[in-house]
Amino acid sequence: MSEYTPQVNLVSRTGAGVVGGVAGGLFLALALQITSHIKPYAQLVGEVEASTAWVMVLMVAGAAGGLFGAFVGKFIRGQIVPAVGVGLVWGMITWLVLAMLILPLFGDGAVFGIKDAGGIVILGVYVVFGVITSIVYAIAGPRRRHHYRRRREVGFVMAMPSIRRRRSRSRRSDEDLVEELED
Repeated sequence: MSEYTPQVNLVSRTGAGVVGGVAGGLFLALALQITSHIKPYAQLVGEVEASTAWVMVLMVAGAAGGLFGAFVGKFIRGQIVPAVGVGLVWGMITWLVLAMLILPLFGDGAVFGIKDAGGIVILGVYVVFGVITSIVYAIAGPRRRHHYRRRREVGFVMAMPSIRRRRSRSRRSDEDLVEELED
């Protein structure tokens, strides 16, 4: 049997990615709060309060999830194990971009400074964020249906699909046929 999987549109993938990103962002904000690394998110808007940092973490996580759905979501077909692998990579990418580059630029830390960004523990937090984002995307995201060719049943025997002759493009018009019949 041949299998055809249609493309899922960009809007559906992005929306499901935002949902996955916010779900992963809840974990990310909680883990960053516990490890005392949530302040740089509040510094994105010039604040220092924890509530502002939580809002910013959820907004940034939703945006990261939207990017995940738009660019990476087409590779996830609702299966959990491949989603975990993609999530591991996505978590490392978000750690590299957010914790190593963007947050130090808005704060007072050094760009690509592992000691300033919390080291391996924070890398692990971002990796878990990526895994949660991709798993929620795989569960709640757009589904791809498998379409199979339909075979005609003839009695008890499955017959092969019929081969239809295509009409040629150079088919004569009705006027030409009438002219030939008159001649």
